[in-house]
Amino acid sequence: MSELNREPILTTDFNSKTSLWRGLALVLVGWLVAFFVKNDGIFSRRIQIDILGPNPSLVNDMPYLGSVLLILVGLLLIFLVGLAIKSGSIDRVVLGMFAFSLNADVVPMLFQISVIGFCYILVDRGLRQRRIPFRLTPMVVIMALMILSYSVSFLQTTQPLSLISNMIYRSTYMLSVVLLPALLVSRRHLDTLFDFMLVAAIITVGAEIAQYILTAMSDRIITFSPGSYNHVVTPFGIMPRLTGLMYHPNHQSNILATQAVMALWFSLQPKGTINRRRRMFLFAGYVILAFGTVVTMSRSGWLSIAIATALVPLIRFKKVAPWYFLTVVGVCLLAYTTGLAEAGYKLVHDINGDSADFRWHIDDIALEAFFSRPWFGVGTSNFLDFFNPYQLEVHDTYLQIASGMGIFGILIFGGYILAVITRLIHVALTPASPAYREWAIALLFGLMITGIQSFFAMFLWIKFLWGVFGIAESVIMNNRDKNNRLSPNDFIFLPPQR
Repeated sequence: MSELNREPILTTDFNSKTSLWRGLALVLVGWLVAFFVKNDGIFSRRIQIDILGPNPSLVNDMPYLGSVLLILVGLLLIFLVGLAIKSGSIDRVVLGMFAFSLNADVVPMLFQISVIGFCYILVDRGLRQRRIPFRLTPMVVIMALMILSYSVSFLQTTQPLSLISNMIYRSTYMLSVVLLPALLVSRRHLDTLFDFMLVAAIITVGAEIAQYILTAMSDRIITFSPGSYNHVVTPFGIMPRLTGLMYHPNHQSNILATQAVMALWFSLQPKGTINRRRRMFLFAGYVILAFGTVVTMSRSGWLSIAIATALVPLIRFKKVAPWYFLTVVGVCLLAYTTGLAEAGYKLVHDINGDSADFRWHIDDIALEAFFSRPWFGVGTSNFLDFFNPYQLEVHDTYLQIASGMGIFGILIFGGYILAVITRLIHVALTPASPAYREWAIALLFGLMITGIQSFFAMFLWIKFLWGVFGIAESVIMNNRDKNNRLSPNDFIFLPPQR
């Protein structure tokens, strides 16, 4: 009886002004949803026909596709807000946005928004704790020289305003190298980011599957890439090149192959260093991303993930490495002597064979551009105007640097990449803990994927590459600061989940 007489305890006590504003906000949200659904019902059929072609079955089965997508986006936002409330901060939401942005070029400004979120968290927590443990990587000096090399293009362009916008937009990708070492100061930070990246990559493989289903239903290849990139001619007919949430299938294959081989390396850690549930998650991620790499129909992606996958057991399992090496060599010799290797090469070459041969012409133009202006190149945005009748970019990252930035750019970017690789090797040989050795080798495998594919595609100005460089800098600096033992409660970024 005494319990019934107690005053009720209110979990949240809103005053009249707060209740009024929240009520008006909910009314506004309801009106916006109703307005969207109304217009979606009026115009969605026309829009879907424009995208999917005449009489697609999806229009007849789901006329309110836009409304469904809005509901899905709303549920995603509710999930993110719930995650922020559960974890006690917005850190994981911002980190998830950053990981998703690396795997989704089609979502505009998501990377920039996550960078702003990182800066806000650092400043806000830093002011509260009266310290901002900002670790400035020495690579900032080389990055400044990169921007200087980029700026030489202003001397050779006829469209400086367009170049300024491109330069500013691309330079934001380099912020990963500056921000991530200040944020990822422990193994927990690194593992959390990679988990988000792996989930985001699996989502983009799901987008590939959705693209294939829509393509089969509409009899038109539906991806986010232009028509010249989204199909491939094979001996078995024309097949789609699925892009997931990226604009180019080669970029999609690069992000998937890189994260796949890193997941494979982590999943094969010795017993006792990783639990069974996490091992299965990582290995399943490898299988899914490897499948996603294959359906991009990117031959450079196939080559890079095949080489990396073959090398992982050779380095991971030292006891059986000699026998494994002999087995691989024996299989290769057998394939060569029986003609299977030659037949396989011919089959892969004949997939868009004209495209493969055509790239040599573009490469010749790039070499011509380099030798005509060897010191600073023709400018990063001027290659299309350099006696280029095909109006196509060079499909080689190394020639992209050479033709656009000349010897100065080659020395800067080559020096940067060499510095990152040698420092990662140093971490692998002298790790502060076994975890950083695992990370260093995984990143070396990931960079090897990009290094191989860079002979066949352009990766210089994609944010995923600079995100990987930022993670590498975090691992290198964490290993260097091995005497600095911080309690999780001292972390400014990503406090323990409550």
